[in-house]
Amino acid sequence: MSCGRINALAITTRQGQVVYERFYDQFSEGEKAEIRGAFDGVAGPSSAAAAARSTADDVELVGRFRNGRIVCIPSGELLLFALGTGEYNELALAEVLRTIIAVYREVFKAAALTDALLFSNYALAALVVDEVCREGLVELTDRLSIQKAIAMRLPYEPPAEKSGKSTFSRLRSSKAAPASG
Repeated sequence: MSCGRINALAITTRQGQVVYERFYDQFSEGEKAEIRGAFDGVAGPSSAAAAARSTADDVELVGRFRNGRIVCIPSGELLLFALGTGEYNELALAEVLRTIIAVYREVFKAAALTDALLFSNYALAALVVDEVCREGLVELTDRLSIQKAIAMRLPYEPPAEKSGKSTFSRLRSSKAAPASG
């Protein structure tokens, strides 16, 4: 494990289903499983009823994994995890997770985060994480800077578009398409 960086970020449901996972170091599958187990250990009970009782929204849960620190912040139906070493202690990891939560709430215009919300806007959700934490190092923590950076990373569009909406606006307003059958 390298020193002085964020080693892993994960977003799971309160039932333990992985919504988003990113490892910034080269871990073997066994090490990744150990990290997931450490995340579960910090979050506590995995059943939905027990998790709802034991972890209120926006409460920081802290733990350790080897020489690193783990922070978990529940938000809505989701649990956000970060594993860091070196200068990325509990305070820095909590700031990263709180930034991601705040930007998700602002961009998706939702008070409570859900897995359906992230899955229906997965590209934008991944871009937010990439802007906050790039290759394990914190880049941006200001909501407006993150939104501007995301808008610049989206594909170019000619000015005369029929819908009149930019890609960023379409991504922000996208909803999960109903299944047709």
